[in-house]
Amino acid sequence: MLIQSAEESYQRGLRALSDGRGTEAMALFEAAIRISWRGRGSRPQARYLSYYGLCLALVRSESREGLRFCREAVTLESYNSDIRCNLGRVLLSVGRRSEAYRCFVRGLASGGDHPAIRSALRSMGIRSRSTLPFLPRHSRLNVLLGRLRANGWRSV
Repeated sequence: MLIQSAEESYQRGLRALSDGRGTEAMALFEAAIRISWRGRGSRPQARYLSYYGLCLALVRSESREGLRFCREAVTLESYNSDIRCNLGRVLLSVGRRSEAYRCFVRGLASGGDHPAIRSALRSMGIRSRSTLPFLPRHSRLNVLLGRLRANGWRSV
């Protein structure tokens, strides 16, 4: 059961976020969460938590709290690709590329085509093959040869 005023606050938050008014969006998502807690006394909608966590991480730079809210939302609705996308964006913002990649791929698997996830994956780029595939990617020799190859030395 949705609480109308919480849903209105959430929708206004989405509009504010898409218009680039992150601080206002964060306040509106927080209001949706508070209204939801007061109205039903149960857990708020997962999407409210997810967007609030996204705003915390990207607007206020409170990455730990943002991650906590986004992860909680994913545990509530793991099938929701919007929620997975938000978690992936937060993970990217804190430098956890491999976790973000896995999150984006799971979001595509659960929700089909998702333009924001596709865009995020394109912006991440594609890793080239390791120079010496029989060694671990992070081995010193692979790293050194990979840097040489990236800076113009192509034949290894």
